[in-house]
Amino acid sequence: MRPDADLLILGGGCAGLSLGMQLADQAPPAERTVILEARTEYINDRTWCFWRLAPHRFERLIAHSWPAMAIRSKQRSVTVDCRLTPYQMLEATPFYAEAQGRINRSKNVDLVLGAGVRDTPRRVGKMWQVETDNGPLTARHVVDTRPPRPSRTSDAMLWQSFFGQEIECTAPVFDPTTVGLMDFAEARTDDVLFHYVLPLSPCRALIETTVFGPRPLAAADLAIVQAAAVKRLGHGAGFRVLRAESGVLPMGMTTRFPVPGPGYSRAGLMSGAARASTGYAFQRIQRWAQAAAESIRRGGPPIGHEPGPALQRAMDRLFLRVVRDHPDRAPDLFIRMFGNADPARVIRFLSDQGTVADCAVIGSTLPLQLFLGEMLKGMVAMPGALREAA
Repeated sequence: MRPDADLLILGGGCAGLSLGMQLADQAPPAERTVILEARTEYINDRTWCFWRLAPHRFERLIAHSWPAMAIRSKQRSVTVDCRLTPYQMLEATPFYAEAQGRINRSKNVDLVLGAGVRDTPRRVGKMWQVETDNGPLTARHVVDTRPPRPSRTSDAMLWQSFFGQEIECTAPVFDPTTVGLMDFAEARTDDVLFHYVLPLSPCRALIETTVFGPRPLAAADLAIVQAAAVKRLGHGAGFRVLRAESGVLPMGMTTRFPVPGPGYSRAGLMSGAARASTGYAFQRIQRWAQAAAESIRRGGPPIGHEPGPALQRAMDRLFLRVVRDHPDRAPDLFIRMFGNADPARVIRFLSDQGTVADCAVIGSTLPLQLFLGEMLKGMVAMPGALREAA
């Protein structure tokens, strides 16, 4: 029996569309691929930001680039020159349009909207069978970019929850040359809260409330703090809300979701796309999509996200433990990192391009006693954890 497709991609979000674009651009043409997306249309529901360390395929879609970024707390502020690696913003609408255009021009890759997956895919012989809103489909391989199930608090060391609003003010109150990367209005004892400001013009900006905390938060949980942030950061000017976005990102996954069988791989935010210590995911997704498409081109199976370097993973885990156990120290930690190290090193590290030397320099900026104490706590807890696992 011939399958309906060689590859089914479940979910047409950032990860699914990025892999679809890579396959659509392949020469010779990619295997027959179908992307299934439950949405019936795409809207401008999010933005992705990253530092431009090298030329990339989305250059012409960038909405704004900033040559400087600021990190502020009540005690201290640092402004960092990043002209050589500007901070860039990509909005969802042009990304979705670009993806749909590239996929539509391909004879071997199809995007099907309004096609939700109804049940868990099943292995039938050498094929996968997927029940969709449009009927059953079969394929040799499946890439599942959807969350494996609703998130549980214990799935990650911390959760990054955010609620943002793009506003237009009646007066010029923003500096469009400097992104407010982290604005800590207060030190907190239960979580880390800061505001993120992307100034698009003197009168327009995306202002976002972000929380690093032990549990996922909905937009409604952040609404009151967000309203106060818009008033403060907009300097009390009149404004209108142009659009809103919200979401939750895992920081340091503690749950590993198994794949149900051969020829099945997972990708996306809950499967390794998000950087543990930051939540940045867009560039990691692009690297994964390129590697997965190359594996398919060579006749191999699609692959999931590769873990980062061991040193980076260890530093991320330790940093997250410190932030989780000492949230009131977080503003100082970030100020130290950006204020006491060469910005180029910090940006490379946050962009998954850090060298061993970069890691060493960044580590030297942080309070040694605090981190050693957290390491000792982890070592003491380890035997108990091993006993429970046994």
